[in-house]
Amino acid sequence: MPQIAKMTRVWSGLGPAVDRVRRRTQAFWHFPDKTVDLHRDESVYETLYEGHARAIEGDEVIGGGPFDLIGRMELSVLLMEGLAPTDTLLDFGCGTGRLALQAIPALVGGHYIGTDISKTILLRAERHIARAFASPPCQISWIHQRTEAFPLADDSVDMMCAFSVFTHMEHEDSFRYLTHAIRLVRPRGRLVLSCLPLDLQAAREVFLAQAKTDFRTRWAQVRNVTTSRDFVTAIATLAGWTPLHWYPGDQRNIRPIDGDEPLAFGQSILVLENHSRPS
Repeated sequence: MPQIAKMTRVWSGLGPAVDRVRRRTQAFWHFPDKTVDLHRDESVYETLYEGHARAIEGDEVIGGGPFDLIGRMELSVLLMEGLAPTDTLLDFGCGTGRLALQAIPALVGGHYIGTDISKTILLRAERHIARAFASPPCQISWIHQRTEAFPLADDSVDMMCAFSVFTHMEHEDSFRYLTHAIRLVRPRGRLVLSCLPLDLQAAREVFLAQAKTDFRTRWAQVRNVTTSRDFVTAIATLAGWTPLHWYPGDQRNIRPIDGDEPLAFGQSILVLENHSRPS
């Protein structure tokens, strides 16, 4: 009994310490002109991406690399993984329309759905695509997705992709999105995602650059998150997905849609399939 009483006093004494940690954490998430309250409907990610988008001019600047080339490579991967003209494609984290510009002509009779956490970025994508396609060959939908709860019906998506999305997200959040996404994708449907595993020299350079700054500096802007192939595979498996194969980012394994020589994507790509329920 004395031991129990002692432990009770210890745990009771933690209350003020926990409150201090909570107050310090709330004060920590402060950005210029904006204090982030994690209990409001706007997430830290939304605040970061909105600030990033508003600081940059132009519709083609969100996302690294040559805009058209990267979009063509992304479409090439999806076609290699079986994207069909009449499919419904969910482009999670669509940015300003880099993939949409290439994918919409390939979805004759299909449905392109672009989602993004930033309203500013999403509006740029809509303008970009409206200028490019006076009479698009497929249905087009845009969704301002602020949480991991995708506002789409069960089994409504044939293929989903997340290019340069989980590269900017903590692993726990990646898991939450993957867990919700499996509901949308039809049985045997696929999810194609890219990431920055540390077996890539470029990813190691990103990691070392991030390691030179402290936590506050890293999360004062949209940051790059590195990982490992084993870790991403494990997270996806925990979320209910079946991993199929990888496209290592430093190997020339992407066959361009225009028939040129194979290219290396830069980020590594994991292909997942939904075996969580019968087809």
